Amino acid sequence: MKLKNTKLLLDIMRRCQTGEARIKGMLPPETEVYHKTGTIGGTTNDVGFIELSGEAGEAATVVFIKEAKIETEESEKIIAQISRSIYDYFLFNNYY
Repeated sequence: MKLKNTKLLLDIMRRCQTGEARIKGMLPPETEVYHKTGTIGGTTNDVGFIELSGEAGEAATVVFIKEAKIETEESEKIIAQISRSIYDYFLFNNYY
């Protein structure tokens, strides 16, 4: 039962159509991302899993920007930059 629910949740997250400029924003286009976004007031976030290339596995990524004094688009760029840094770090440091 747990595996079935996990597959369902990941499928829902994979099909997320919001936040294209967040976790996915600076990743290679073919990178599979399972994520869920959120935006309310001055809070912008994205949480999910990034599939790394080859046999490198996945990286869990959670970025919350709370009480931002900048526009949402700027917060999205910051999330994208952090996500790309996570992607590069785990992909190129052979932790698999």
